[in-house]
Amino acid sequence: MHEFDTYVGPDKMNIYVWEEPDPDTRYVIGVDGATGIGNDYTSMQVWSSRIPFEQVAWYRSKHCSTVEGSELMIKLAKWYNNAKLVPERRYPGNTYIDNAIQVYRYPNIYQVEEHLDEDPNVSSKFGIATTEEWKNLLVNEAKRLIEARDHNGHYKSKVIFHDAFTIEQFCTFVYVEDKSKMGAEVGSCDDDVMACMLAWHECLINPQEPKKRKDDPIMDENRAQMEYLMSRIGSRKELVVV
Repeated sequence: MHEFDTYVGPDKMNIYVWEEPDPDTRYVIGVDGATGIGNDYTSMQVWSSRIPFEQVAWYRSKHCSTVEGSELMIKLAKWYNNAKLVPERRYPGNTYIDNAIQVYRYPNIYQVEEHLDEDPNVSSKFGIATTEEWKNLLVNEAKRLIEARDHNGHYKSKVIFHDAFTIEQFCTFVYVEDKSKMGAEVGSCDDDVMACMLAWHECLINPQEPKKRKDDPIMDENRAQMEYLMSRIGSRKELVVV
């Protein structure tokens, strides 16, 4: 039993773990932080960078302070093979970043490449500030992953969810006309959506190939040629008009 089996957050909400760390897999944690005061939630979404990207752990809390949240974030990251952290850096996310760097000396944090940056604030160089420009980019990436199709035109999502609540949030993440931007519809939240999209951004930058299973056939030259020919035959059959 690992420490997260028994971890209970400030609001008595457990961390959900669907897959324990695989030593050969890279992991990414999207973090949409909150203060623990008010109506916002802190969400931490842990994703495998192997294609298709898979949700492996999740934490969500309404009463988690930035101090408690930062500690948990680092524990999760270290456990998942020193996972890459991708925090939202606008307040209070900048506090999570500052704690990760200054308190825990954690080095593996997403950085946006910035040129001629004159801002001396260290936290502004790490994480992603979800401005409208960034949000549009993240939404476009999410659509490409969720609505992906195979070579036959059939839907074949490149992300695997294990949490129904996260899926429900994506269903209520809509274009808000009166605000002219994407966001949660009235009465809903988008913290888990944002945490997922932050993680996916890094997964797309540094994806890993699917993990080979022991029963997977060896792809030699003859088998590769045969599969290619069969895929061509299959695609041609779809074009035949009877």
